[in-house]
Amino acid sequence: MKISKSARAIMLISDGLGDRPIPEFGGKTPLEYAHKPTIDALCAQGCAGLVHPYQAGARCGTDWGHLCLFGYNPEQYYTGRGSIEAASAGIVLREGDVAFRGNFATVDEGLTVIDRRAGRISEPEDILLLLSCIDGMEIDGCKFIVKPLTEHRLALVMRGRDLYGEIKDTDPGTAQEGAVVKNPVIGCSGQERRTAELLWKFLQETHKCWQNHPVNNARIQKGLLPANFILTRGSGVAMVLPPFQTKFPGVKVACVAGDATIIGISQMCGFDGYTQQDFTGSFETNYLGKAALAQKLLEDYDLVIVHVKATDLCGHDNLPDKKASVVEEIDKMFKYWVNNTDPNSTYFVMTADHSTPCRFREHSADPVPTFFYGPDVRTDSVAFYGERSCALGILNNYTGAQLMATIMDYLGFAEKYGA
Repeated sequence: MKISKSARAIMLISDGLGDRPIPEFGGKTPLEYAHKPTIDALCAQGCAGLVHPYQAGARCGTDWGHLCLFGYNPEQYYTGRGSIEAASAGIVLREGDVAFRGNFATVDEGLTVIDRRAGRISEPEDILLLLSCIDGMEIDGCKFIVKPLTEHRLALVMRGRDLYGEIKDTDPGTAQEGAVVKNPVIGCSGQERRTAELLWKFLQETHKCWQNHPVNNARIQKGLLPANFILTRGSGVAMVLPPFQTKFPGVKVACVAGDATIIGISQMCGFDGYTQQDFTGSFETNYLGKAALAQKLLEDYDLVIVHVKATDLCGHDNLPDKKASVVEEIDKMFKYWVNNTDPNSTYFVMTADHSTPCRFREHSADPVPTFFYGPDVRTDSVAFYGERSCALGILNNYTGAQLMATIMDYLGFAEKYGA
């Protein structure tokens, strides 16, 4: 139960924010290189640290990292990314269903991957037309349900009898253009083999259906890559999480995001998800629109979580300049909040679900820079927000769950242990 306190908090999660030194930036990271006066000022007036979303030395996926930041131990509940994607797409999983996360992709005739994201296909009409010819397909008694997510992403669910929940990925992985699609049947036996064979048949049928589809013919004529295959990964059965309020009774949490996966995870935790058409999981998102909505939601919620995806995309695509510019857009969001909220009752937090170093182009185990500002927050000697400076802060070596518990303590929702 909340103690008598009117405080509210905004927690911004900059996906994949953490990075490593960039030679072109004189050894600075994109975060250190960016011009971000508001963020630096808040960090200097609060406390900071390098936070391990899960634990030291652990590389986190977006799903795992967010569950940690939301106060959960994924080891207890995680059943694979697929179940999260299914929930994000509005698919209610039944017992025995197997869910996957998927990408629209471009492959050649030999199933060599040309582009894992089909040129980041994002046109809603094209996506719906492509999915309309495969959604609901049945093969040997197994039904395949396919629904769109953000941009090139989709959710795929297999529904049938005696399916195996842990199927190998067909996706060769990030930055693996030029690799051949992985056949999930290889090395399998029994129930796993039957499920993998069904999936492989479906993917081949999808490839045939899309190879000369009018949408792809039009894309090729425009000089765009065709979306002619689905790369699958993260298979799993339904995941059930205890509501966030069971640990912090009475708290009201909202999540503002353009990425359907983040909305899905937040709703699985019992948060209320908010999005709108110009909130995207890409570079072109309405940053100030997210800021304005979050500020308005503070009237009804104790904690508003705001997610920005673009920093992660920059890391995967090795775009350090772009990553720095995204941080500068985030700085404008904090400036908006500083100018439109009560400084005597508002806390600000900025963190990340994992690091995605540009030169590595994949998630790393590097801890994430974090700051926590508020009217009565203990301060430290950290003068600006960056990977190296945050290492000197009092939040250093916190885990994501410990960070959330600290936020709940300042908001008055933390339970006391003992008498």
